[in-house]
Amino acid sequence: MFWFKKKKISRECWNLNWEFIVWLHTRLPIYKNDASKIVDLEYHRFEYKGEQYTQLQLINKMIELTNFLVKDGRYFDFDEEPEEKDKELLDIFKLTFPSLWW
Repeated sequence: MFWFKKKKISRECWNLNWEFIVWLHTRLPIYKNDASKIVDLEYHRFEYKGEQYTQLQLINKMIELTNFLVKDGRYFDFDEEPEEKDKELLDIFKLTFPSLWW
């Protein structure tokens, strides 16, 4: 059993940045749906690029960014737009990370 799990994990490790984006892409909508039933996702406020945003607004932005990156394999285009969206996603994730729980 351990061998099988290790092999699966090894396949995922070929590109951890891609796997992380896919992981966020699948989990953020679930988190948003489940957490919104328990906590007020508009309670926490964050300053991002000189503007104030709620946690919910930034979760929606991360969902939008992961949707863009995952769609049609755009992440692997290796041009400026996916790279900028990738950086923006990580900046927002880093900012909201401490509040992504309930």
